Amino acid sequence: MKEYVVFLSQMMIWSSFSLIEWLSGRDRPLFRGLLLCIFWYFAFLLARKMGLRTKKAIWITLLTAIIYFSCQRLVWEA
Repeated sequence: MKEYVVFLSQMMIWSSFSLIEWLSGRDRPLFRGLLLCIFWYFAFLLARKMGLRTKKAIWITLLTAIIYFSCQRLVWEA
């Protein structure tokens, strides 16, 4: 059950990342990459604070990022 709550919470984090990335549309790619790293770390910390072990937190964070950005790409290309 913890994994599901973490998954949903991280989806909200990635949604806010997309909003912030859209708002900073004129930034250089370096700063967008730094922003991605900050949100990635924030999502990982959220998973750790909710009680997941480090390895599971990394996998859940990676999985949510892949799912979110894949679905986002499908929506924007449609």
